[in-house]
Amino acid sequence: MRNVIQVVREALLTNFSGLDQWFEKDPGLLDFKPDTDQWSIREILEHITMTNYFLLLIINKATRRALDRKRNGHTVIVPGDYHDKFNQIDVIGSKSFGWVRPEHMEPTGRKDMSEIKALLKQQYAQCMYNLSLLKNGEGVLVFTNMSVNHLGKLDIYQYIYFLTKHIERHIRQMERVQTAYEESAVMI
Repeated sequence: MRNVIQVVREALLTNFSGLDQWFEKDPGLLDFKPDTDQWSIREILEHITMTNYFLLLIINKATRRALDRKRNGHTVIVPGDYHDKFNQIDVIGSKSFGWVRPEHMEPTGRKDMSEIKALLKQQYAQCMYNLSLLKNGEGVLVFTNMSVNHLGKLDIYQYIYFLTKHIERHIRQMERVQTAYEESAVMI
């Protein structure tokens, strides 16, 4: 289990660190939209905070339930095919599946970058705190359904890992926006 927790911890560190660089970018790039129906980097970062917020509501509740179950004597048992679900979650980091996001996760584009950055730091800290509470495998005691890409039931470690892959997916999207911005500047 320690290996799984370490993989999730490293994914959190890598992907949240990957977001930091975007706050230092030129405001013109942050507000650039490759097309009218596409998001700017500012909007993508806002969307990430919104998604993290809703995922953390579930993760926090599941963490409390898992700790209660452990206190009540439930035994941590890891199924033999446990790591297969992580491979399924890895797909989330790419652009290879379709998903229609709910309206409440649509960014407004009006949030200040300092507010977005502060929210991301808080969300990172919350994820790390949950992992620290679940250091002895308790995260496998609670499963929550994930409808995205038909993932099905995920334990808490897998849910947090999903959160990191969602961030990774949008880091790639921001890189594509930056490339389009740079190409549009060359054409001018």
